[in-house]
Amino acid sequence: MPANWNAFDIALVTASTFPECLPDEQLLADALAARGLKAGPVIWDDPSVDWSRFRLALIRTAWDSDARRDEFVAWAERAGARCPLWNPPEVLRWNTHKGYLRELEARGVAIVPTAWMERGSRVDVKALLAGRGWSDAVVKPAVSAGARDTLRVRKPEDLPAAQALVERVLPHKDMMVQPYLASVESHGERSILFLGGEHTHAIKRPPALSGNPGYDATAAESAPSSEDERAFARQVLAATGFELLYARVDVARDEQGALRLMELEITEPNLFLRQGGPRAVDCLADALVHKARGMA
Repeated sequence: MPANWNAFDIALVTASTFPECLPDEQLLADALAARGLKAGPVIWDDPSVDWSRFRLALIRTAWDSDARRDEFVAWAERAGARCPLWNPPEVLRWNTHKGYLRELEARGVAIVPTAWMERGSRVDVKALLAGRGWSDAVVKPAVSAGARDTLRVRKPEDLPAAQALVERVLPHKDMMVQPYLASVESHGERSILFLGGEHTHAIKRPPALSGNPGYDATAAESAPSSEDERAFARQVLAATGFELLYARVDVARDEQGALRLMELEITEPNLFLRQGGPRAVDCLADALVHKARGMA
């Protein structure tokens, strides 16, 4: 951790594996410095940190939070009691288990069809897929990120590995199965970004589970969003019932061309600030300044 963390007005919350600002976070730190606030990386689980020192803490690259979800949420509640934390602890608790998709579906949001597997249950993956009529599907934990413990099943030979994954993970975690949406390869997975309550930019990303050589799961490019994508994303955000400082709504189209919510990233998403350009950086920086100075 940088030795001068106690000089920061705003903590850019990170993990020990990312102790320095990544390029996007450096853009944000520079924009905040131009507005008179000093920001820098602070490791969320460093016991020496006094969170009451900061005007505001912003979750950014805490990318070990899925592997330590209970610990991370407990930390957020402690830190959030000492300084304003964005997004707030209640948002982080809700969003770090993909059961939030079930709640959004109940509120009218079209999600990717999902079969839920309860922790501790026994599931025959072959029978489940046959019952749903899914010949190409994705199996994953309900608490995960970065495709960890995630497997695509698209041929009979994949079934033993999928069953082994479920038998290894399901005793400890809830899991889920979803059909693989082929449109993510032809049209791309779209991310609609909102910063400070404003739609700032959109991103097209190649699929992480395509299985095709040459795909880079981390690659992303700026791409204009359509009117229906923006309207759908706003519907998703309204359905959460939360005030959100930042949000990334990941969508794809089903076989009929209808939009489906893949993920709502409101914990520690890559916000693709470089692709969003100055407007995205400025919107987030201005929102942070407004909140930080409101607490002074």
